[in-house]
Amino acid sequence: MSKCMIESKPMVDPAGVYSVKRTCAKLEISYKTLRSYRMKGLIQPMNPTTSRRLKYTGQSILDCWSKICLL
Repeated sequence: MSKCMIESKPMVDPAGVYSVKRTCAKLEISYKTLRSYRMKGLIQPMNPTTSRRLKYTGQSILDCWSKICLL
């Protein structure tokens, strides 16, 4: 059994910008899990200096998915 949050690669535009809610939906995780991944350095927001309304790129979502699947 895979450790991936979702079995198939998330369908996102690598150049796209996603809110926390949409990022969680694409990865099929809770916002608390997303925060944990961010604290562990598995995913980085595109606006890290702004603690409110974090945004993630599609590429960072794909990179996070790849990192988790390799664990």
